[in-house]
Amino acid sequence: MGAPMNDATQTLADQHHLTVDYGQSLQQMIAAGRYDWSNPKISAKRFPMRGIGTQSVVAKLFHFDRSLSPDDAVKAIKSAVTTNPWEPAKIEHLLAFGASNPDEQRHYPVIALGSVATVDGYRRMPYLNRSDARRGLDLDWWDYVRDDYCRFLAVRNRSSGA
Repeated sequence: MGAPMNDATQTLADQHHLTVDYGQSLQQMIAAGRYDWSNPKISAKRFPMRGIGTQSVVAKLFHFDRSLSPDDAVKAIKSAVTTNPWEPAKIEHLLAFGASNPDEQRHYPVIALGSVATVDGYRRMPYLNRSDARRGLDLDWWDYVRDDYCRFLAVRNRSSGA
């Protein structure tokens, strides 16, 4: 997995400042992203959000340049920086990222490993993807190895590091 990064190796250019408004419903957050399509099985019941008010976070897209399982990606994200570690993003972070960075998913899928739900008997996670020029919000299977072009969104509190 390579050597762990420290704060000195983190650049501001690869970090994004996001604001999550927990006063919005999941459907309002999806609408704010102006996706061309979204999976109808993404619901507040399956993906509950537990925050209150408005939360500011720093987000980073992790790219490991190799195929790996979601479990291995979570381990790599959590161990990438030993002081002030990153956490896998949840659906609300993914939606805030998609709304404020709409073109990123045109280049590669962006996956939120911090929100997992059982859908049709399988563990699924939300991700941003594209189909031709259309942007979408979909669900992917947890148990599959992700290709090396995928990105994994991670977050940490804005006040604790950036």
